[in-house]
Amino acid sequence: MKKSYLAAAAILGAAVLGGEAHAVKIDLGKTKFKMGFRAKVHAVIQDPGLNVDVPFTRIYAKGSISKIFKWGWQMEFGRTGRGPASYDRDRIDNPEFIDSFVMLDFAKEFKIVAGHIKLPFELHSGIQSGWSFLIPTGTNTGIGAFTNPADDRNARSGSRSPQLGIWGKIGGGLIKYYLTVADNDGGNTAQPGIAARIELAPTMMGYSGHPGYVLKETYLGKKNVLTLGVSYFTQGYANGNANSFGVDFLWEQKLGMITPNLQVGYVNHRNFRGSGNDRQALIVQGQILINQKTALGKPALSAKWGRRQDNNQSIFSVAAQLYVKGVGNRIALVGDFPQGANPTYTLA
Repeated sequence: MKKSYLAAAAILGAAVLGGEAHAVKIDLGKTKFKMGFRAKVHAVIQDPGLNVDVPFTRIYAKGSISKIFKWGWQMEFGRTGRGPASYDRDRIDNPEFIDSFVMLDFAKEFKIVAGHIKLPFELHSGIQSGWSFLIPTGTNTGIGAFTNPADDRNARSGSRSPQLGIWGKIGGGLIKYYLTVADNDGGNTAQPGIAARIELAPTMMGYSGHPGYVLKETYLGKKNVLTLGVSYFTQGYANGNANSFGVDFLWEQKLGMITPNLQVGYVNHRNFRGSGNDRQALIVQGQILINQKTALGKPALSAKWGRRQDNNQSIFSVAAQLYVKGVGNRIALVGDFPQGANPTYTLA
């Protein structure tokens, strides 16, 4: 069957959505609690046919027991459908925690975090397939370098690592910093890793930086964002240190009827995870959001170009999206066009 017929069949015959919903909110004075649900459904069109898959089904909770002591966790349930061959079928059928952390929020300028959480590295390296809000198939698809460089990573969500660290904002958000120590998973040759990130935002010009610990690609025009982030990660192995450098730029601004978004990211990994190999990659992506909500949501068009310099691998991706509510509830049709390989079409 031709790809065009498969695309039509997927669009007309499948109700495919991605989103999240808050299941319950509890406020007992100083004790606050919120729990919700997240899921993604993908219909992937690629030779030799069509694969409808549920790559992610998650529940999450976060809350506080005082103004200082805060916590959060996220659990992923089993995936359904065939899925990529790289999936570990023995692991995906059982629930597993992918986030579990506590945070001591002493002040905006100084917070302590401990637990299993995203490594504070380059913006696009913490956004994996399915949770990317500009290109839903993921910023790392077709490149393989925008990823968590730490040795100890969650098997089901590789952007997470067990860490202990500090972070905060200085000068009303003009400067945001992170400094964490990552676990070495015990028993192997890796030493504990150290992650550092500095983020600059010209708040005096009316712009904001990323508001929370986790970075996002878009805020859908709810705030004007302009950030420049510089990240570094180092970890020792038997064959020497592995050093990773990352830099990222994000601009998003509401301009009347549209909200343009432009991003650039670069990573350079030396002795990547102690493998003896180097990886370097560049990504440029952006989006035009129409600030007029239709019956199904706000429409947007986005595009991504990425190139990995060490192996001359590149990819071009485009997406048409409808943001139903916020960044987590949307419908998207994505086309990925990797160099030297067949294109892939995904309804997500």
